[in-house]
Amino acid sequence: MQPTIKDVAREAGVSKGTVSKFLNDAPYVAEETRRRIAAAVERLQFQPNRVAQGLSRRRSNTIGVVLANVVNPFYAELFRGIEETTAAIGYTLLLASTDGEPRKERAIVQAMRQRQVDGIIFASVRMADREVAKLARDGAQVVLASRHLPDAGVDYVVVDSERGARLAVEHLIGHGHARIGYIGGPQSIVQFQERLRGYEQALAAAGMPADATLCVETERLRIEDGDVAARGLLAQASPPTAIFAATDNLAFGVLRACLDLGLSVPERLALIGFDNVPFGEIALSPLTSVDGQGLEIGRRAARLLIDRLAGMEARGSPPAQRVRMVIDPQLCIRRSCGCRANGATH
Repeated sequence: MQPTIKDVAREAGVSKGTVSKFLNDAPYVAEETRRRIAAAVERLQFQPNRVAQGLSRRRSNTIGVVLANVVNPFYAELFRGIEETTAAIGYTLLLASTDGEPRKERAIVQAMRQRQVDGIIFASVRMADREVAKLARDGAQVVLASRHLPDAGVDYVVVDSERGARLAVEHLIGHGHARIGYIGGPQSIVQFQERLRGYEQALAAAGMPADATLCVETERLRIEDGDVAARGLLAQASPPTAIFAATDNLAFGVLRACLDLGLSVPERLALIGFDNVPFGEIALSPLTSVDGQGLEIGRRAARLLIDRLAGMEARGSPPAQRVRMVIDPQLCIRRSCGCRANGATH
């Protein structure tokens, strides 16, 4: 017969409830007790029945993950961080992509709630603060990853977008560029508001007033959007000598436009992106980029949600204190900005 939780509890000299908390990685088990339970689990070769655990706790052991775009390599990295963290504890992930459409996002959330997911990690938020806040009030456990809504009152994990943008533009200014273009995402998303603000702050600190003709906002974040935006900027009578793109996907679009137009990067145009996705290192002109910390954001967001779910089980209600994690950015310097260095600075 397979050993049970009761057998593990007897072997470790603790209660069944304590074993249950240990198996669900609740933060309320003393370290010495954890060691005894872990040793008992190993000796008995105990394998928890996750389905039975979920039924007994009215839990599905499933976490919903809502991404903006599964094709974008930044979100792929973020999802990898979520997956490696949740898999270790036995959760199944239910993945959905919104393609940046609010109506689709709402339908996905409704479907996930009908499937009784234990919680939802949003890496795409076009819904208003009040809608996300209502989700939380209705009992849904919600964590935002690489997104935050100032008034929603839910946990979030983000990189410091404003500071990251400043690092990028200050670096370009340090190379002597006076006409620096900006290609960003929709201003309805807080992260892109912050990246535009960081761009403008760096220019202002250098005594360079922002030029509205050098700033392009894209509704989507596809490579083709970066391509179209770059062509518009480069067709100006006085085109930019450098471009800061608010995502690497948009930066790849700039590279594609330059290749088609016969413009060399960085000799004719310096370029910096934001995300530091792995593909950037092998671009024709390796991409200098602000590290968006996608993998780490995914890990921390998953950990936050798991801790909230464990708290719900232990106390019957989640902790009132909301967690706001802001990760410091790094500028990863490669050839596209005009440098030959290959590593992280700032």
